[in-house]
Amino acid sequence: MVKYQIEVNDELNALLEQNARRADVSIERFIQEILNRYVFSPHILESEEVKSAYAECGSVNLEWANLK
Repeated sequence: MVKYQIEVNDELNALLEQNARRADVSIERFIQEILNRYVFSPHILESEEVKSAYAECGSVNLEWANLK
């Protein structure tokens, strides 16, 4: 196993802490999961299908969010 040391600014650190807490994992584990998804499946982040699906669902999500 190889270890890397990185530095992040306070804003990014806060986001990492928040999302790691939500996922109920350590920050280190959360970063490992991010790297695993990006390195092994980079198409996930670049897929035009995903982009269009989000665009299509955006109005529905807003409508649901505004229901009372």
